[in-house]
Amino acid sequence: MKKLWLLTMLFFLQLPFGGINAKAQTVINKRITFGADGTMLKDAFQQIEKLSDISISYNNSLLDDKRKVNIAKADRSLGETLDLLLKGTTCTYRAAGERNILIIAKTQDRGSIKGKVVDEQGQPLPGATIKIPGAGATTISGADGSYTLNIVPGTYTVEVSFIAYEAKRIQNVSVSSNANTVLNITLNPADNKLNEVVVTALGIKREDKSLGYSAPVIKGDQLTGALSGNWTDALSGKVAGLNLIRSNSGPAGSNKIILRGENNLTGDNEVLIVVDGVVINNGSGRRTSNSGESAYGTSSDNMPADYGSNLNDINPGDIETVTVLKGPGAAALYGQRGANGAIIITTKSGKKHSGLGITFNSNASLESVNRWPDLQYEYGQGTAGSRYYSFGAGPDGASTSSTSSAYGPKFDGQLFYQLDPVTQKQSTTRTPWVPYKNQIRDFFDVGQTFTNSVSVDGGSDKTTARFSATNVTNHWITPNTGYTRNSIALSVNSKINDKLTINAKVNYNNRNSDNLPGAGYGNQSLMYWFIFWQPNADLNWLKNYWKNGQDGKAIFYPFSSFPENPYAVSNEFINKSNRNSVTGNVEALYSITKELSLQVRATLDMGYEQRAQQRPFDAGTKYPKGSYRTQNIYSEEQGGDFLLKYNKKITHDINITATAGGSMLRNNYNRDEVRADSLVYPGVYSMANNAGPLVTLPYKSRYAINSIYGLVSTSFKDYLYLDLTARKDWISTLATDIRTDQVGFNYPSASVSFLPSEAFKMPKFIDYAKLRASLAAVGSGSTTPYQTTFNYVSAGSTYAGGLQNPRTLSNPDLKPLRTTTLEIGAETRMFSNRLGFDIALYSGNTKNQILSRTVDQSSGYSQAVINVGKVSNKGIEISLNGTPIRKANVFSWNVTATFSANKNTIEQLADSAVVLRNGPTGGGQIVARVGGSMGDMYGRGYLRSPDGQIVYDASTGFARLSNDWFI
Repeated sequence: MKKLWLLTMLFFLQLPFGGINAKAQTVINKRITFGADGTMLKDAFQQIEKLSDISISYNNSLLDDKRKVNIAKADRSLGETLDLLLKGTTCTYRAAGERNILIIAKTQDRGSIKGKVVDEQGQPLPGATIKIPGAGATTISGADGSYTLNIVPGTYTVEVSFIAYEAKRIQNVSVSSNANTVLNITLNPADNKLNEVVVTALGIKREDKSLGYSAPVIKGDQLTGALSGNWTDALSGKVAGLNLIRSNSGPAGSNKIILRGENNLTGDNEVLIVVDGVVINNGSGRRTSNSGESAYGTSSDNMPADYGSNLNDINPGDIETVTVLKGPGAAALYGQRGANGAIIITTKSGKKHSGLGITFNSNASLESVNRWPDLQYEYGQGTAGSRYYSFGAGPDGASTSSTSSAYGPKFDGQLFYQLDPVTQKQSTTRTPWVPYKNQIRDFFDVGQTFTNSVSVDGGSDKTTARFSATNVTNHWITPNTGYTRNSIALSVNSKINDKLTINAKVNYNNRNSDNLPGAGYGNQSLMYWFIFWQPNADLNWLKNYWKNGQDGKAIFYPFSSFPENPYAVSNEFINKSNRNSVTGNVEALYSITKELSLQVRATLDMGYEQRAQQRPFDAGTKYPKGSYRTQNIYSEEQGGDFLLKYNKKITHDINITATAGGSMLRNNYNRDEVRADSLVYPGVYSMANNAGPLVTLPYKSRYAINSIYGLVSTSFKDYLYLDLTARKDWISTLATDIRTDQVGFNYPSASVSFLPSEAFKMPKFIDYAKLRASLAAVGSGSTTPYQTTFNYVSAGSTYAGGLQNPRTLSNPDLKPLRTTTLEIGAETRMFSNRLGFDIALYSGNTKNQILSRTVDQSSGYSQAVINVGKVSNKGIEISLNGTPIRKANVFSWNVTATFSANKNTIEQLADSAVVLRNGPTGGGQIVARVGGSMGDMYGRGYLRSPDGQIVYDASTGFARLSNDWFI
């Protein structure tokens, strides 16, 4: 009975597979008429796929699909045709489903590679990955370390890897037909953290274990997992103490990167950005706003668009590593520009291998609004709970449609005289009073970004090169906004002879946008309209945004005069941008002796951007006849530096490395703006269409920095390291015609690193442990020129050739800002590098802040440049990382958690308080006060009675304001 039950189950299980096999045989027996006369095999396969409506799959390493075949044209079965095409090869075929044919190796022609994977002591390593890329074969060693791979005959390269061990690559492994090749492999433990190389300040490569400061490294593949419009978004959450301040105002939105809080009262706390040894902050990475634009633009002002910078444009696919140098101790060798830490970006280079390595990547991403505000749909347009609604004056009474408030009649099925969108007037009949719930969301689109890139790399023993090209196309979430970006990167490394090596890298980016959205609080901002839209209004009423019979001349918006028609804003209020940038360097390295080498480098960072703002007729009270403005912005930074390096092992236990160098930098910035704020003909955006005199607003600035620096690094038994650095900068922004002192300033630093895991015998589960400390003093003379000498400014084109008095009082005795920071920290890696943490404590103070202080305008100035103030900055950073699951070349799950806390305190000021900025409305101010913190905002509150109740004015009924200021 049991046998009968088993046979019955086997019969039913066989039915579906039997059906599949029958369908497969039907495919093989299908008749086709085919012939080939000197045709490449891959082309023959393509013709057969079309004739028989099937798909043929094969591995290029298994079958030479470029060989030419000859078959007389005849009517044959598909199987007979494939037999003729594969005759003389080591391949055969089999059906896989109804419409798929797989080309596979003949079993009788296969051989095998077998053996064991062991550690340096001969112990088996279960779970090691053995891979043969040329055959597409991979396996994992068993409990005894043994493995077997069956592949077709040939000569292969075998790659073996295992967690916490150095990967091994064995070349020229021969496999014969029907034979076994024995390959036993020994792996050595990997000192992953101990031997990790970090790119530090000035491009100097150091072992991570030797650093006495925090310098976490982010690999390039961590930035490309989920691409966004700005690659720096991928830094969020990966580095403790790194804070991204996002503008969130368009597809080109900028991110301001802050490390370890703010210590400069001017707000100039941004980290230094270095790409392949080239600083880009004040070149192509410089963010420039347009003069005359304000985020508070309720007087029909142009709303500012976020045009971004070349930092946004860097192609993340070209990035090899990103090293984050936290604080002055880590970035002291960058001088006055490294006071806030630095981010060192190293792009990819070519690699030596046979043939060319070609990589193609394609990525598509979608984005939508994350969450919506909770809007009310209980009351419609109106005020004070009005009992009726009327679009314009009508039978029911006066118009109630001009307010921006939505506290009119409650939606209760009433009938009112509302807007007729066809006539753009009051409807002739009453229509239902209903809310259009959440219809406002239909105005926004699903954002789309498509990224396609190709890279080619290769090389020989002497020269390696890499070339990549990337195209990005973005359509953002608001209508008619987005951008395209094209990037090209080239890297060439050439070993001229045994002593001389020349390296060169260049990155070119072009970003073009036909429209970027304006942002802020004003009629030209879409979100300004969003907050004023009425719940009883149909969004479709606005799509015809010109008034009837006045196309191009008058914009139709039926309700409050505060906002603008959003479809008009999207299609007529245009902010254009076309930016080109080039960043590159050429470097020569010459080995004078075995211990002594010289590096010479020239760098260039250049950006040129063309912008235009188009405003139609009826663009608000300021531009009734439209406006057309253009800006041409050019920024360039040229540099040259040299490094002389001496490396000597003094004794068996002591090693010393001394580096000395110098650099010069020249920065040029030029911005030319032309305005035509009244046009003759609507929709014609040209300076020739100006109705009045053109306004020109030129601006130029230049500054220079000359520097010398040195670094001495010593090590004892590879577990104790000491670094001493010194740098002196001479900067033109502090110089005057009559003063040459206090122009140059020094910044020394010292750091120590100690590895208990190398000095002592630690518990087995601890792989790596390090204690570190650093002390650094750096300065900053600001990169804003012309603050030390009285200078006239242009009076504008209205007074051709005219000059006017400056509004800022210069300071001929200006001193450099000074920052001193102490940091201590510890790092640990455990359980075969699967769990680790990093903790850092830091304390610093910044004095002699360079501020522009608001002064009484009766003095003839609105601001004065001063040295004042001391700000302390203290904090803690904790980073925890782990790998709960790790299967080599199969699956890995990495978890990173970060925590940071920072507190800054204003400890000293010349007066009790300094007003840094006045707000646009409401009397708000950003004020620096002793005992306060950076960015504290003050404003007037309500007058209150002794028991805390708000006091109201008896005559008006309004709440009274206090004369005191509150934070």
